[in-house]
Amino acid sequence: MNSQTYLLENLVSGTFFGPSQQVISSVVYDSRDAEKNAAFVAIIGEKQDGHLYIETAIEKGACTIVGTKRNELETYAKAYPSVSFIRVDDSRLALAELASIVYGSPADDLYTIGVTGTNGKTTVSSFTYSLLNSLSLRTGCIGTAGIWDDKKKTTFKQTVPTTPEAPDIHRVLEYFRESQMKAAVIESTSIAIEQKRLASINFDVAVHTNLTPEHLEFHGTMEAYKEAKLKLFDQSRCAVVNLDDPIMSGDIIERCTGSVVTYGLSNSADLRADHIQTSINGTSFTLNAFEQEFRVNAPIVGEYNVSNLLAAIATCYQMGYALSDILAVVWTIKSPEGRFEIVDHEAPFQIVMDYAHTPDALSHVLDAVRDVPHRRLIVMITGVGLRNPDKRPLMAEVADGMADEIVVSVDQPGFTNRQEVVNDVLKGFKKPSSPHIHSKLHREEAIHHAFDLAEPGDVVLLTGIGFGGYQIIGDERVPYSELDVIHDYFEHGSLCEQLKEPC
Repeated sequence: MNSQTYLLENLVSGTFFGPSQQVISSVVYDSRDAEKNAAFVAIIGEKQDGHLYIETAIEKGACTIVGTKRNELETYAKAYPSVSFIRVDDSRLALAELASIVYGSPADDLYTIGVTGTNGKTTVSSFTYSLLNSLSLRTGCIGTAGIWDDKKKTTFKQTVPTTPEAPDIHRVLEYFRESQMKAAVIESTSIAIEQKRLASINFDVAVHTNLTPEHLEFHGTMEAYKEAKLKLFDQSRCAVVNLDDPIMSGDIIERCTGSVVTYGLSNSADLRADHIQTSINGTSFTLNAFEQEFRVNAPIVGEYNVSNLLAAIATCYQMGYALSDILAVVWTIKSPEGRFEIVDHEAPFQIVMDYAHTPDALSHVLDAVRDVPHRRLIVMITGVGLRNPDKRPLMAEVADGMADEIVVSVDQPGFTNRQEVVNDVLKGFKKPSSPHIHSKLHREEAIHHAFDLAEPGDVVLLTGIGFGGYQIIGDERVPYSELDVIHDYFEHGSLCEQLKEPC
C-alpha cells in the first residue's frame, strides 16, 4: 500500500493537537506493530491500556496517535511536536474508520457477506465461499478456518481467532481487491460487532444461523448478546434468516429494512428442507423454495448441516443467482476443517472431529453421528476454561445417555484449574461415577484414552476447540495440532504406553 498525505480532520472527528496533516501508510492498535508513518490507535482493553504504549509507538515511527485520554495526549503533544494527536470519544470506532480510509475503503468495491450466530458461522461461511467460487464469482473468506483467497489459505497473520481487528480486516480486503476478487465472506462474532471491528463495512447480505447462550462472560445477558448480533443487520442491505430460531429470527425480520429471505425446516420458510436422508457419505433432501421443488444431494452429514447449506443457498439467491444455477454446483461444497471432519487412518474404527464446544452444537453433532452406522459410539467432550463455567455441566447433560463411552477433558484452560473444569462438566451427568464416564485433564490424554477404548466397528467422536492450532494455557498460546496427536497415537501408541504409566 502506498503512503498518502491526509488532512486529519477528514479522517475522524475529534480534538486535534500538533500538525494538521500527516503521511500515513498503516493503522495499528499494537505498539509493537508500529512503523514509520503508522497511525497508532490506543485502545483501553480488559487487560491493557494502549495509552501506556504511546511512547513506544512513537519511537518505532508512528506519526499519528489516536486515543480517548485528553490529558495524556496533550502531554505527549508537547513532548513530540512533529507528531499529530487526536482525542476521540470512541477509539474502537476511530480504529475502524481510519483503517477503512487508509486502506482505500476496499469493502466498497467488494460484495460483502457477514455471517453471525452462536453455531454454524464457520460452516455457513465455508459453504457460501464454495458456492460463490463455483458460480465463478471470485470470493475470499475471513473467519475461524483462516483467511482464504479464492484458491487457497493465505499466510495472513490472524491475531484474533474468528473476526480480526479492523485494520487486519481491511488489509485483507485490500488484498482481495488487488487480486481482482469480487466478494468476501466474513464471520461476524458478537464480540467483534460490539467492539466495532466491522463498523465501517456496509454489508450486502447479513446471515443469521441461530442464537443460544454463549459469551455471557462478555455480554452479561442474553438480551445484550442478541442486541450485539442484531447490529449487524442494521448495517446490511438485506438479510438471510433462520426461521427455526425463535429467539432472534423475529427481531431480525422486524428490524431489517431491506429484503429478507428465510430458511429452515419450518413450513413458512422461503427455503425449506424435508424428506432428509443422511449417511456417512452425504445427505439428500427435498428443497421447497418459492413454490418450486428440487431434490438435492450434497456432500454433508447431519440435519444441522442441511440448515447450514440452506443458509448458503439463500445467501447466493439474495445475491441474484438462480436456484437452478446454485443447486448445480452444490456438489462442490467443502466443509471447513474440524467440522464433522472424518479422519483418514489405518485403525479398524472411525474417527470424526467436530468443533462443537457449546451444548447446542454438541447436541446437533451427536444427532448426526448417531446416524452413522457403528457398533459403539465413543465421545470426547470438554469444558472450556476461558468461558462461562455455567456452560460446562450443560455439555454433560447433552452427552448423557448418547454414547457408550464418554471421555471428559479440558480445552483452553487459561488460568483455570483443569480439575475444576472437569469437575464442573461432571456435575451435569446423572451418575458421574458411572464406569462408562472417564476423565483426563489434558486433551491429548483424553484423545488417546478414547482410542484405547475403541474396538473394530466403533465410531470415536472428538469434540471441542481442538483444531485451531493452539491451546491457551495461562496467558500463552501453546501450539497444538489435533492431527499430530492422532497420528502420534497410531505411530507410537497411547501416551500411557509411551510414558509407561497406568491410565
